[in-house]
Amino acid sequence: MEVVNSVLKKIRSFFLRPLPKFFFPISCILFSYVVIMNSWVTEDAYISFRTVDNFLNGFGLRWNTYERVQAYTHPLWLFGLILLSFVKIPIYYSSLILSWICVGATVYLLVTRFGKKEGGFWYGSWILLVLLLSRAFIDFSSSGLENPLSFLLIILFLNKAFDLENRSEFRDILLFFFYLSLSYLNRQDTILLGLPFLLYLYKPLKRDKSWSKFIGAAILGLQPVLLWSAFSLVYYGYLFPNTAYAKLNTDLTISHLWPYGIDYLENGFRWDIFTSLTIGSVILLLPYFIWKKKILEAALSTGVGLYILYVCSIGGDFMAGRFFALPFVVCLFLFVELSPGFLPRVSVLFFIALFLLNQNSYLYITKDYSRLRNDGEIQDEKGAYFRSTNFLRSFKFREFPDHGWADVGRNYKKAPKDPDKACATINVGFYGYFAGENRKIIDSNALTDPLLSKLKSVSNWRVGHFTRNIPVGYLESVTSGQNRIQDPDLKVYYDRLKLLTESEDLFTKERFMEILRENSGGNRNLILNSGPRTPWLGIPEDFRCGLGVGY
Repeated sequence: MEVVNSVLKKIRSFFLRPLPKFFFPISCILFSYVVIMNSWVTEDAYISFRTVDNFLNGFGLRWNTYERVQAYTHPLWLFGLILLSFVKIPIYYSSLILSWICVGATVYLLVTRFGKKEGGFWYGSWILLVLLLSRAFIDFSSSGLENPLSFLLIILFLNKAFDLENRSEFRDILLFFFYLSLSYLNRQDTILLGLPFLLYLYKPLKRDKSWSKFIGAAILGLQPVLLWSAFSLVYYGYLFPNTAYAKLNTDLTISHLWPYGIDYLENGFRWDIFTSLTIGSVILLLPYFIWKKKILEAALSTGVGLYILYVCSIGGDFMAGRFFALPFVVCLFLFVELSPGFLPRVSVLFFIALFLLNQNSYLYITKDYSRLRNDGEIQDEKGAYFRSTNFLRSFKFREFPDHGWADVGRNYKKAPKDPDKACATINVGFYGYFAGENRKIIDSNALTDPLLSKLKSVSNWRVGHFTRNIPVGYLESVTSGQNRIQDPDLKVYYDRLKLLTESEDLFTKERFMEILRENSGGNRNLILNSGPRTPWLGIPEDFRCGLGVGY
């Protein structure tokens, strides 16, 4: 018995010791290598890239230059891309540089927070190893989407939220709301992760009786949201991005979407078990946090739970892991905050077992990696585009990415045919960007189209691709600039919509009255969303963009 106790004591002592300091530079090098080797850009990112180019070329924040439509979900990320592209960095590299900066800053904040507890940042090497275990995090540490900036902003917010327990001065409350505002501007649904912390603020407010200070700080901290919302309403005619209407205004109920959300959760467990178990464990710890009166930890657990419920309610996504990367980073912050003594060495064991010894891990990826996996409606998006868009291959090609849809766009820009004629497709990213600013493109998935985003999706929709049938006469209307829509009600609505999106003068009484009517639901009776859902009729042959059979 003494031998057993002695062995157990040594094992316990081993796991409670901090990691050796030499682990830190090794983990930094390994982390940097894996992130750079796995850097890529998805086709969807080029939808935003087209708006960046149009802005820098003097056309404003537009996707099609003839109309004002917010075809991007992430204003803050977009302005970061604009800033880097303004100094003549190609947009592809701008997105990667911005991603690397955000990921690096996120890691720095996590490591330094742990280091303050343990007496040195070099003890935080396990944090980098844990991040490498998450396929969702590595996949979307680049990709051209807004995820990396969301990582950084949520860690800034959580740092401030957890520090309010010890200090709740005016400046601290202001920064709390400021970081929450920036998270909202980067992607609106991320605010769900921060909302539960608002309840916690009641504690310092009750103690200090500082309601005036709280209200003043909140108003100042929320200014970015208020200013952007005012701009969006005046410039675009809407408070929310067109992408939100395209994906949420589908006339589909939760009963339609929830099964797909559950499939998305199941896919996470099949393809990325470590990320899913980490998120699940934090949600399941909620009753324990409440029992122990750990209010901040309970708020974080609740936020993660709300976010996952939201993801399920919208049907998940077609990109495997995309919506799990951010809650995973939030969960990692919680483990950094709790800092159980055994965690660093246990993390190293997990890393060895699931990463170093796993030949399918992202440590062993090459520039020619291609993994076309589909799980029902869910796709390994990185596997689909990595070979065409990864960072290392970008140096081998004069025209990059080397993808067929990008080539079709380039060929059109070099020799445009019928330049005034509109075309329609369901793949607007690569083609839209490389075809140039003068090409009039209708997105059948409605992400960039203000009319289609208000219509009911077709019966054979796919998660993340809520295709709409194009009204008869709409393509002719965009081509000619004259309203040729055949349905009389929809024709009236299109005239009103053009006042919002195409009017040269933003500040007319007529336009402001139309903004009010549109956003208060006064035009709903004109939109054909009644009746049974119909299958997709396809794109008329004369108006296809030429990306392949059918589109």
